Amino acid sequence: MRLLSKLGGLLLATGVFSSASFAADQKDSLLLTGVVSSAKSQIVTAPRTDRWQVQIQWLAEEGKVVQKGDLITVFDGGGIQSQLEQNEESLETQKLQLVKTEMDLNQSVVEAEGKLKLAVITVKKTRIEANIPDGEVSNYEKGKYQIAYERALMEKIKAEEELKLAQAARDVGIQKQKIEIIKLQENIDYQRSQLDKLSVVAEVSGPVTHMMHPWNSQKIAAGTNVEASWKVLAVQAQSSYQVSTWVHEIDAVKLVPDDVSLTLTLDAYPDEHYPGHIINMSSQAEQKQQWSDSAYYHLEIGFDAKLKHPIFPGMSVRVHVDPQGSQTAINKTVQEGN
Repeated sequence: MRLLSKLGGLLLATGVFSSASFAADQKDSLLLTGVVSSAKSQIVTAPRTDRWQVQIQWLAEEGKVVQKGDLITVFDGGGIQSQLEQNEESLETQKLQLVKTEMDLNQSVVEAEGKLKLAVITVKKTRIEANIPDGEVSNYEKGKYQIAYERALMEKIKAEEELKLAQAARDVGIQKQKIEIIKLQENIDYQRSQLDKLSVVAEVSGPVTHMMHPWNSQKIAAGTNVEASWKVLAVQAQSSYQVSTWVHEIDAVKLVPDDVSLTLTLDAYPDEHYPGHIINMSSQAEQKQQWSDSAYYHLEIGFDAKLKHPIFPGMSVRVHVDPQGSQTAINKTVQEGN
């Protein structure tokens, strides 16, 4: 029984055998190599952080059967935690600064209001003096009173403008400080959500499988630096089994779901054969540089007969695809094998 760790090599072999190995015996037949997977599965991917890579601190042991809710992956959050603490301290500072800003700017408005009140009183006083009837005071005194009145009017206008400026400065200053607080709070909320994503728990119960590194084709392990969206770990339920495989782009055109017959043979039980059907084939090809320069389509295949032996995710499966075959022929093969 070959586990998922050998999938890369098996799929490379698939590219070699596909549409060629059986050309002499059955025209247009394909032989694919896949693995048992579960339709109920969880794929853990590396989260996006402020850095282009994140380190894996801990992974659940490969092959271990975990229960729903168990911790399965922990990513390094030291940098995010440090920034979060700094932002939380800055938030408290900004809140205190807001109180001080409000006090200072409100004081400026109060002072401007006081100057305006004084200017209004001065205008009233100088207006009375400027309105003294002619003859009661000399022309010289009359002129002084008139000049003082006009100067008081100017000071009142100036005080009104200063009050408007003080009020505007208060509103803008307070609003600006509140915006800084909102920005910090949003950063804190985002960083907390990032920290939550750095500790991943199982969503289904089943065995753990470590994924392959996309560059060196080695198993991803604790201590590995990974990039955002890289697949690092899978948990597959021990039910709803299907076969996962990849088909070369040249052979993909032959796989019309309603016009092909599939025979599935598990390497663990080579004398038993099961009919199958195509559940889904991806509509977009993917590059698999570790196999070749060609593109491949992901294929999901279901079992059409009840399995006689227990199987587990990761078991190797050979898939015989016969575009010219019939379901009757496959059922006959199954009966003969049993």
